[in-house]
Amino acid sequence: MRRMKPYIHDVYPLKAQFLRNQPITIAVELDLPFALDDGQTELEVKIYDLNLEIEVYRHEIGRSSPGRQTNQLMISPKDVAFKGFGVDVHLYLEEEWLQVSSTSFDVVTNWRQSPRYGFLSDFHPNEAGDSEDIKQMTKLHINLVQFYDWMYRHDDLVATVDVYSDLMGKVSSRKVIEEKIALCHSVGMKAIAYGAVYAASREFYEQHTDWALYGSNGKVLDFIHIFYLMNIAEESPWHRHIIEQYKRTIEELQFDGIHMDTYGSPKIAISKLANEDKIVRLDEHFPVLINNTRKLLEQCTEDLCLIFNNVGNWPVDTVACAEQDVIYIEVWKPYERYHHIVQILSWAQQYGKGKPVILAAYLKPFMEKGDASMDRANYAALILTAVISASGGYHLLLGENKGVLTQGYYVDYSSLSDAFFRDLRLYYDFIIRYATVLYDPELRDVSMTHVDGDNLEYVFEKVSYSTYGEANKVWTLIKEKPGLKVVNLINLCGVSDDYWNTGKQKPTPQNDFSLTILLESEVKSVFISTPDNEMGRPQQAQYEIEDRDRGKTLVLTIPHLDIWSLVVIELLQ
Repeated sequence: MRRMKPYIHDVYPLKAQFLRNQPITIAVELDLPFALDDGQTELEVKIYDLNLEIEVYRHEIGRSSPGRQTNQLMISPKDVAFKGFGVDVHLYLEEEWLQVSSTSFDVVTNWRQSPRYGFLSDFHPNEAGDSEDIKQMTKLHINLVQFYDWMYRHDDLVATVDVYSDLMGKVSSRKVIEEKIALCHSVGMKAIAYGAVYAASREFYEQHTDWALYGSNGKVLDFIHIFYLMNIAEESPWHRHIIEQYKRTIEELQFDGIHMDTYGSPKIAISKLANEDKIVRLDEHFPVLINNTRKLLEQCTEDLCLIFNNVGNWPVDTVACAEQDVIYIEVWKPYERYHHIVQILSWAQQYGKGKPVILAAYLKPFMEKGDASMDRANYAALILTAVISASGGYHLLLGENKGVLTQGYYVDYSSLSDAFFRDLRLYYDFIIRYATVLYDPELRDVSMTHVDGDNLEYVFEKVSYSTYGEANKVWTLIKEKPGLKVVNLINLCGVSDDYWNTGKQKPTPQNDFSLTILLESEVKSVFISTPDNEMGRPQQAQYEIEDRDRGKTLVLTIPHLDIWSLVVIELLQ
């Protein structure tokens, strides 16, 4: 479509995340159908803290030729510990309002306060000079990037030549890897090196057969008949060997940390060190390996990131308090329903005592072909993103080249369409814009104790709802703390099942249903927002305060629900 007036093509921050008191830059891409004189076009940039407008900037567009141009707008640094901000950019032509487009950014003192995980897996020599993958991930606010299968061998991580093939036949270039690491650093991302904790080549195993793990039948344990599993116990020489390999990785390639991968099996194995059979319970040894890795690697880098993979939610109970920075869980059966996602997050948040939780929940519907299947995959992604975010978790799903993970071998990722990538960006912008209320550690979940049955603190009417994610109902997830109530509404109406890893129909929109909330103090503000409309901009809610038997009650109408809506009620303290 040919536009006859200037148009905002895109708006995004130039970094994935900003640190406290760091300068903030927002890029605005404009499409200009004709030449402009000085001052003919103006951008008005409004910065929001939730629903409160806190700053306004004006930027005149100078004399310009037709075509696309990128304007970089400077926003004042923010002296805050952790907060998400909304950015609404209004475009004017000779004082005529033309358009508004939105994005978001967050400010933290430390990346651990909000870790958004993505992936890179292509380090072929042909990738040299290509920065588009990092730019796309920046627009998704991804601030941690796992470099998947970058290494030469699982037991010999850093190659001594530039171009090499790994045991799966994938070709990589050390120069490209170093280039990608530098690109990540330039946009505020941490570069994390994949490194399996116990995998070795056949050649390495044959030279160190006593270092391996064995089954109770005496046979060596392997993974896909390519990787042989080594004994991670502290008494095993492999324990020191793999930590030294991690150290080389940090020192020689400037990675920021290690993604310590596991395969979920074995959970119990046999050691043959010193020609003696001994039972090894791996859940007892993982924390020691994590802690010893941190002890050595912290000598190499100031801000080390360690991430350990709890495959299938095991063994979170023993490793949660180990010296890793986040709790990372790869979700597999039998955790197959939406309420299992919330259950996993709740347990991990409790075990981790405040550590952020990242779920690697891969979506196999994106492996299917055809427009109808892609639509179902897209809705599955939107719903799952809403569920994880509304529950205070983070999701590893997206990465290079609009890539989406469908299974555990990241190299075989699928790709999103341009249109759906834009839809998911709206969700990721929304998550950052409202991070302050989605990830407030002081909020406690009252979904199962304050709604339904004899619980009258929150009452929904004129809609079929569920407090635990039933199909064909609106899922109500509610958190609160003194002075704040946060209601997430996820629409599963018209969705025939509650399995998170199957394609989904488009939810049936719900209109004009009511929510009443028992109040303990006066209302300061109420707003509703959704990533499905108005690019996530907050909308003032229409409500009344009624005096009922149990006390003052807020009566609110939810005018429309597509997939995910957020209701925020602030009270006077």
